Order: sequence, then C-alpha cells, then structure tokens
Amino acid sequence: MDQKEKYPSLVYKYKNWTEDNHKNVLKKNQLFFTSPKDFNDPFDYKIPHDYSLLNTVEKIDAYLKKKKEYHQSQGSEIDDNFMQMLEKFGWRLRNESDKVQQEYNTLYFDGADIHYGVLSLSERWDSILMWSHYGDFHKGYCVGFWEEKMRNSILATGGRIYYPQNDEFPKIDPLGDEIINMVLQSHAKSNDWRYEQEYRLTKIFYPEIPSIKDRIQEIPNIFFAEIIIGLNATAETRNEIVQIGKEKGVKVYQVIKVPFKFAIDRIELS
Repeated sequence: MDQKEKYPSLVYKYKNWTEDNHKNVLKKNQLFFTSPKDFNDPFDYKIPHDYSLLNTVEKIDAYLKKKKEYHQSQGSEIDDNFMQMLEKFGWRLRNESDKVQQEYNTLYFDGADIHYGVLSLSERWDSILMWSHYGDFHKGYCVGFWEEKMRNSILATGGRIYYPQNDEFPKIDPLGDEIINMVLQSHAKSNDWRYEQEYRLTKIFYPEIPSIKDRIQEIPNIFFAEIIIGLNATAETRNEIVQIGKEKGVKVYQVIKVPFKFAIDRIELS
C-alpha cells in the first residue's frame, strides 16, 4: 500500500451553524478532540484484548515474559514483589481468565475515556445521510482539511476506520504487536457505519487528565482546503461563510441537487 492509498488527500467535518462551538471551527480555527465516552456508537473504542487467546501454558508464559520486558524497558526494578505479582497474574490467567478479562475491559475502557481524544472526520462531503445527521439537516456546512498537514502537525495518530463484513470483533491478541493492537481497538467499527467512510485523528493526553480546554486544538488557515455550504442553508448563513472563506483564502461551494437522482453535487461560489 503506497502513501496515496493509505491516506486520503482531503478529510471532511460536517457542522451546524447554530451553535458557537460548531461555528468556531471556521471562526476560531478550533477543533475538539472528543472523549470516547461521548461517542454515539456504544461499541466504538470498546474492543478489548482477547485473553481467551492465551489458551496454553506456553502462551501465558510468553505473555508474562512480555510484561516483564516492558516493565524493564520503563526503567522499573524487577524485585521480589514484582515477580510475585507476575506469578499471581499467571495463576489467574490459567484459572480465572474470565475475571481477568472483565477487569481489563473496565480498566482499559475507563482509561481511554479519560485520556484519549478523537477527531472524527470523513473522506466524503457528499453523503446525504451525514448532511442530515451532522450538518443540521443540510442547513449547516462541511469543511475540508488537508489530511497530511493535519496528521503531521497536530501530533495525532491518523487513519481510516476498518469495517468488518461480519459482526465479529477483530481478534486482538495480547501477544500481538502493540501498535497494531491499538489501531484495531481505535479504528474498527460495525459495518453499519461503512457509509460514513470515517477517518479519524487520535490524541493521547497522559498522564494529566485533560480539561475541556485541553481538548481544543487550534489550527492555522493553511489546514483548510475548502468549505461546502449545505443545500438548505439560509442566505444569512451562506453570506457569513462565504465571507470567512474569502478571509481565509479558501474556496467555498454550495451544495445542489443532481437532477433526477438521489444525489448531490456542488458549485463554486464567487
């Protein structure tokens, strides 16, 4: 997979023009990195490591070795207390893995809700459904950003969402590569959401617990590629957004209906 295939050139955010925090994307160049607990999908960011995959003594021993090596890599001491804790954990993996799984789920999901921030975007601007759901019933706007500038400058992990064809969670092996596991946990959603063609940027706020203010990221005008005004936007909304586009030096488009089709197109506004 080359760079062009791996990352889209433009990514889009649908917004309304009735709330200040939505307007501030254009007016103040502000993006908000949402906690996973506020997602509208209860399965999103809720895919755990599957401890049932540690189903042999050899795999459990390998996992304990991995935990020990990670502990050492962090500069922590390998003392008797740590070894006793590791031995007890190995016993629990062999004898009460269901409880270990439940405890891990709670610990990881709660931690992600606190320390992770996600900016959900889309690779498409022409979704009739998303204009309805996120663009104030086609009365709002959609802004396009340069993906590479966003990903390289905001210090966030970026990537496309993966949509499994079946209803099964992706298998996340505790012995697997941590980076791959993290991507599977944060970038897999139900196939029901495929129409969104979601792309997301994820930031980790650690060790501090971020405030609402901390989750706001200001970006420069050069990140803006284009602005698209909804089909049912008022003349007042259109005039305000066109003026902002002129100030930013960004092209502004108006959504129009495609004749005799359930589809939308756009025209550039001068």
